[in-house]
Amino acid sequence: MPSTDVVERPADLSVEWLVSVLGVPVERFSFERIGTGQMSECYRITLGYGESGQGPGSVVLKVAATDAVSRQTGLALGLYEREVRFYTDIAPRIGGPVAPCYSSAFDAESGAFHLLLGDAGPAVVGDEIRGATAEQAMLALAELGRLHGPLLDDPAAASADWLNRESPVDQALITQLYAGFAERYADQIAPEHRVVCERLVAGFDAYLAAEAAEDRVKGLVHGDYRLDNMLFGQQGADRPLTVVDWQTVAWGPALTDVAYFLGCALPAEVRRAHYDALLESYHRALGAKLTLDEVRDGVRRQTFFGVMMTIISPMLIEQTERGDTMFMTMLQRHCEHVLDVDALAILPQLQPNSSSVYAPR
Repeated sequence: MPSTDVVERPADLSVEWLVSVLGVPVERFSFERIGTGQMSECYRITLGYGESGQGPGSVVLKVAATDAVSRQTGLALGLYEREVRFYTDIAPRIGGPVAPCYSSAFDAESGAFHLLLGDAGPAVVGDEIRGATAEQAMLALAELGRLHGPLLDDPAAASADWLNRESPVDQALITQLYAGFAERYADQIAPEHRVVCERLVAGFDAYLAAEAAEDRVKGLVHGDYRLDNMLFGQQGADRPLTVVDWQTVAWGPALTDVAYFLGCALPAEVRRAHYDALLESYHRALGAKLTLDEVRDGVRRQTFFGVMMTIISPMLIEQTERGDTMFMTMLQRHCEHVLDVDALAILPQLQPNSSSVYAPR
């Protein structure tokens, strides 16, 4: 299928097309919606064969949102292009927890796209609020190391325009969003966590500039490497872990995903008990490109990514009871991570009477 020939809805599928892209003798199929994504929609395509036919029992079709506003948002933010290009340009070069892609297409005018991916089932979705077990965390970080290793400081990825879009989040925006965040969750934010948030917001632009310096190690960043985007394979699954939702993939500080996962996926006591072993698990899978001390320092510097995401995300989506519980859980875990590794010490120091409302007076 040409790369511009998009399957917009599962009803557009045909047996002939499935045979051509999968290379197996499909005779029939059915589909059902899975997941609750707003920016895109996923469908499990169950495949049927004749008596002598063999092939995958099911595949997953991912397409753009039916809702016109959501689709235009996904197109304008480059989310659809990034996910399709991840599977076409990046996935073939890396290992790790990535489903195989049998077909992809993207229409830059309309925002329509499709991805036909290998099914991760049978699998269990991670639980953001309960948190990961130490075993799940070890697996997630080892697989992340396998994913990161081949592209660390890769010049082709570093120069790819679609991976290097400028972030819309700056100090002015996060200051505005934090004001609403602090008001909404005022009685739920511990004083020591409020200090972390206000220090980050006050020096946000200076912090980003420091982390963008040329001597910082750069790599592929999933951008949302957390349990809600992880499918842990059960008996009979093709992979022990499948990571989904690559719409936020970018090029940036190499240890961002490690810091984010350690901060949000683990209750603080579990993270503290296994911290060294978890970093070692990632480092072994990464290969010899970085020392363990460099991994530790990079993670320390990127602990603020999770704090930033926790401030921004609830202010941009519909408020729900589960969402509030999840974001307060994330805030507590990320801020404790910052404090445990003394990351506040690396934030640029603001001078008294700086223009930030959170600067010292």
